[in-house]
Amino acid sequence: MRMTEAPAPLDVRPASGLLKALADDTRLRVVALLSHGELCVCHIAAALDISQPNASQHLTVLRNAGVVDSRRKGSWMYYRMAAEHDPIRGRILRAVLDL
Repeated sequence: MRMTEAPAPLDVRPASGLLKALADDTRLRVVALLSHGELCVCHIAAALDISQPNASQHLTVLRNAGVVDSRRKGSWMYYRMAAEHDPIRGRILRAVLDL
């Protein structure tokens, strides 16, 4: 009888974190908007017809998941899609944006 090695454990945490962040209609809409370029939180809120604090909460989830980057300009925050270095996460994001 031949012994085989157990496969190396697969780290699904990066993909899992991304999928959790995208598991919301509003956040999917935010990602779709930002796929066209950087936007001010005020423009995201207006485009989605939600309050600025609500938009900020969704953007915080996306930023914590590494989906978006932000920068401050004066009193406003601007958001853009973050560079994705993980190939699996990249495929997931491309699939989501093809919807």
